[in-house]
Amino acid sequence: MLGVSVGDEQKQINVYKKQFRVSFPVLSDKGGEMFQAFKLPGVPCMIVVDKEGKVLMSHSGPMKDLDETLKEIREIHKQQ
Repeated sequence: MLGVSVGDEQKQINVYKKQFRVSFPVLSDKGGEMFQAFKLPGVPCMIVVDKEGKVLMSHSGPMKDLDETLKEIREIHKQQ
């Protein structure tokens, strides 16, 4: 799992990670290049990509059913 923070500098990200006890890496996308490259619809959003960078799944906005989302990710993972 990897987080990407659009528009924030690493210093701001580090404060956020400490405050909310985020244990996974979070990268800065200060200029929004990754955001644009993956054609993300907005934030928050989640994308699942393969090793070649192909988007396999995306979700925008809050997750209504985390169990269902995890089930979908597991199915995608099985197909890889």
